[in-house]
Amino acid sequence: MQQLEIKSRKNRWEFLSDLNPLVVIFLLIVLTCLLTYIIPGGEFERKEIEVMGMTKNIVIPGSFKYIESIPQGFSKVWTYFMEGAINGSDVSFTIFLCSGALTAIIATGAVNAAINSLVLKLKDKSHLLIPALIFAFSLGGAVYGMYEDAIPFILILAPLMRAMKYDSLVAVMIVQYGVAVGSAAGFLNPFAVGIGQALAEIPMTSGIGFRILIWIFLTVITCIFVMKYAKEVKSDPTKSIVYSDDIINKQKDEVSEQQKFEGFTLRHKIVLLSLALGFIIMIYGVMKKGWWFNEIGSIFLFMGIVIPLIGGMSVNEMIKKNLEGMAAVMVAVIMISASRIIILILENSKIMDTILYGISNLLSTFPKTITVWIMYVSTSLIHAIMGSSSGVAATVMPIMAPLGDILNISRQTVVTAYHLATGTFGYWVPWDGISFAMCTLAGINFFKYIKKSMKFALFYYVPATLLILAICVLINFS
Repeated sequence: MQQLEIKSRKNRWEFLSDLNPLVVIFLLIVLTCLLTYIIPGGEFERKEIEVMGMTKNIVIPGSFKYIESIPQGFSKVWTYFMEGAINGSDVSFTIFLCSGALTAIIATGAVNAAINSLVLKLKDKSHLLIPALIFAFSLGGAVYGMYEDAIPFILILAPLMRAMKYDSLVAVMIVQYGVAVGSAAGFLNPFAVGIGQALAEIPMTSGIGFRILIWIFLTVITCIFVMKYAKEVKSDPTKSIVYSDDIINKQKDEVSEQQKFEGFTLRHKIVLLSLALGFIIMIYGVMKKGWWFNEIGSIFLFMGIVIPLIGGMSVNEMIKKNLEGMAAVMVAVIMISASRIIILILENSKIMDTILYGISNLLSTFPKTITVWIMYVSTSLIHAIMGSSSGVAATVMPIMAPLGDILNISRQTVVTAYHLATGTFGYWVPWDGISFAMCTLAGINFFKYIKKSMKFALFYYVPATLLILAICVLINFS
């Protein structure tokens, strides 16, 4: 009987693993459309303000009023898909160019040659590379909000982790958990903490010492989770939840006899130095020059053309490999457009503000610690729908900050609840196109990644953040 029950659970999971994420998004869109017929309409008045060089429409506290809702029929969805595609075109084309460029560069053989050389040099010290990489990606998230620009590293780290006897999922966790936790706990992240503090009207970088401790604590917890899984996989590869996926991936990783004979050549080194230079220029531009998707995409376009040619590839082969890389992330790009339909439905139906108003009323009925936890959970859910950290800040902070004053909760604590919330669901919800793109490039099933990520969120990240917020209330973090 017990065996039948286990088999039944396994069959249900296999069904979910075989499900295309676009089906999940479609069902969520239908559910959201139905909610527009049930939840009454309402709206806050808003005003435009300048925040860190960006114009934001922020909510005016106390201005909520009920209005007639605008139910969104199913026919509206198709128009919203095009609107979402246009709004997200900068992200989509950057992902296309990034995947195309890295696929062409990897096809030169330079990356595989470097991986083989690195594995031989590290030998038994390979386990030290995992926490070092997690801290590096986490620092990128903490300092300048690194996220989409971390995608290309998957194409390098996935074969590296497989060569070190781990699996492809470890590579995705290193990158995605690293940048997600770093961005959420970021002590300097301008798109989360920076905008949150500006909208809460508290000094920029205030409380930075305590926030650095939060970042270290959450990054260490992330390292523990990833290292525990990596150790299990290395000792017994069949324990990998992407074991079947990696059988195919390892076949693709096999180096030809010609490449083995050549080893790590001078041409390979020039290719990798050119690639490293491109990344350095990109990171410098983002951090110092305010570059964003236009400039990032342009750099990948340039690298995708020039570096493969330096690596000895013909023009036709370079174009072919770029197109292969772009084709690999097509579904991820469609997901980015489709996922934006949900927020467009909520906003255009006029029920988003009603949901926000209901949450704000609920907060005033509980003790301070519970109230902060509800702020955290509700903001996590709003971020899961909206996706944009700065957009969530403009929506919730003008309401949460004054409410915190009334309930004697410091604004620093309110800001902390908000920015920690951005790391709760953002990296594992089924409609997240960035996570799907990373899984696609790593060659693993998206729902297997979600299954593992849910465990990290529910048993590691969420308990840790609830503890941090309880401490914030206890010490009156201000």
